[in-house]
Amino acid sequence: MLLIDHQEGFFGGIKSIDTAELRNNIIALGKLAKVLNMPTVLTSSFAQGINGSIIPELLELFPDLPVINRHLVNAWADPDYVEAVKATGRKKLIMSALTTDVCLVFPAIDAAKEGFEVYAVLDASGAWSKRAEDACVLRMNNAGVIMTTWVSVAAELLHDHLGSYKQAVQGVYDEHLFGYSAEGKEDDAVLQPA
Repeated sequence: MLLIDHQEGFFGGIKSIDTAELRNNIIALGKLAKVLNMPTVLTSSFAQGINGSIIPELLELFPDLPVINRHLVNAWADPDYVEAVKATGRKKLIMSALTTDVCLVFPAIDAAKEGFEVYAVLDASGAWSKRAEDACVLRMNNAGVIMTTWVSVAAELLHDHLGSYKQAVQGVYDEHLFGYSAEGKEDDAVLQPA
């Protein structure tokens, strides 16, 4: 799970998605990584400047995880970042970045060019305009990046409603997927054959 530049200073300029919804989706994605014990890499861009620090909710989820603070715009151009990603040993990368049109598009395309299977989580990313986001989605899609959402990522990782990840993923759904809760329902009642 690659969580790129989810910094406070960027939120004010996001126009392609409601910022409260965006924040919710970012935190949900981080919680998925945490509850499923996924290798996770956090990065920030020019944190000492106007971009500010990573949102506190992510820092609280991963208190012992170092944040790679870059000065390069493209995270994939930073050797420390690429080394951290490759150290996970994973070939499938789930990426989310606060800005789709800068922080996500460049590393997603570069990682795909290097042979990684890249999933870009669009609803945990945003852009300065819908048109800017659409252009970057097209560009990533053309480069072989797979477009997805946090709910779709959670469902794909869940795989089986009775599987080993049931409670962990359902807990994230209960907290972050508004109006969807399994609380108080019998797990097996719905699955009984007629």
